[in-house]
Amino acid sequence: MKRRGLKAQVGYGSSSGVAKKRGTGARGTIVLSAFVLGSLLFGLACSSSSGNKAPTLTDPSTTGEELVNTYMSLLAHQDVRGLEGFLSDAFLRQGADGSFSAKDEYLKNLPQLGEYTVSQVTARQDGDALVVRWLFAVNEVVNGEALSTEPTPRLATFVWSGGKWKLLSHANFNPPASQSP
Repeated sequence: MKRRGLKAQVGYGSSSGVAKKRGTGARGTIVLSAFVLGSLLFGLACSSSSGNKAPTLTDPSTTGEELVNTYMSLLAHQDVRGLEGFLSDAFLRQGADGSFSAKDEYLKNLPQLGEYTVSQVTARQDGDALVVRWLFAVNEVVNGEALSTEPTPRLATFVWSGGKWKLLSHANFNPPASQSP
């Protein structure tokens, strides 16, 4: 039994790369219609709608500060369930000591935070991305090592996903206390 490829089914195609018109029966018309309808529906599903695009922030730094404080609060309370929803599935953390971790590893070994202060927040938005830089002073233990308590820079990237901001990456520039100047 001879099988026809998609090109023959929709009524057009040529192995030479030059399109030649072939007869289109009812079956070809149905297949072509289904293909066009499926493509249109797929395009609509993939296109950005008001619910999928990030809001244009009038003050990205205020939103950035709120997001950073939410993140630090979740960490301070060791709220793994809250962090699971707050962190993007693509989340990566980079430490000043060279260590890094993906979301699953990070959630298994959260840093221990004491009282902290967030200051000098600056943020920039580009479409669905929000990049936030801030100073962070904290009594903190990461991977079993105490870090400096001096205010040090942090950098986070948030992505708009599922109608909310999610933390995509976090960089900690706080060196271990034993390496502080």
